[in-house]
Amino acid sequence: MKRTAIAALLAFGALSLVADEKTTTQAPATTTAPAAAADSPLVAAAKASGRTTSSKKKKKMVITNETLAKSGGHITTTTKAAQQPLPAPPRVDPVLDKLAADQKKQYDAEKAAAAKVQREADQKKKRDAQRANAIVEGDDAEGIYEDPATSEGRASKQSPPPPQQPTTIQVQKPPM
Repeated sequence: MKRTAIAALLAFGALSLVADEKTTTQAPATTTAPAAAADSPLVAAAKASGRTTSSKKKKKMVITNETLAKSGGHITTTTKAAQQPLPAPPRVDPVLDKLAADQKKQYDAEKAAAAKVQREADQKKKRDAQRANAIVEGDDAEGIYEDPATSEGRASKQSPPPPQQPTTIQVQKPPM
């Protein structure tokens, strides 16, 4: 059964190749030679296929030099007047412009003031941290002649307590 199916498929393939060779060799050579010189290869192929002339459906339009000459095809371009820039939009009421400018100045002033306050707070934190470090290290005026144990005691009072670890759970053994 398989052998007959394979043989039938091979025979069908061979026949279709032979039929295709016969149809391509019988194409008229007179219509393609003059058209190839005047038209592009795609237009020449469309003309050679003969679909536009022999179809019973609505004819498809193939744009060629001949059809443009018959239909009077036109190409339009822009002129200098059409390329002029658009006029500026009309100005808004000057009172509204002044109000917008005042609001922008006020916003900028508030923003600058907030930035100044933030900068001063950062500088104060930095100074405080440097002073605390100097006290811990013993580099301040008070701690020059001070005992290191005293400065460590002062540092431990000023520093936050260390985090405590949770208590461990003691497991009770069952009696034996």
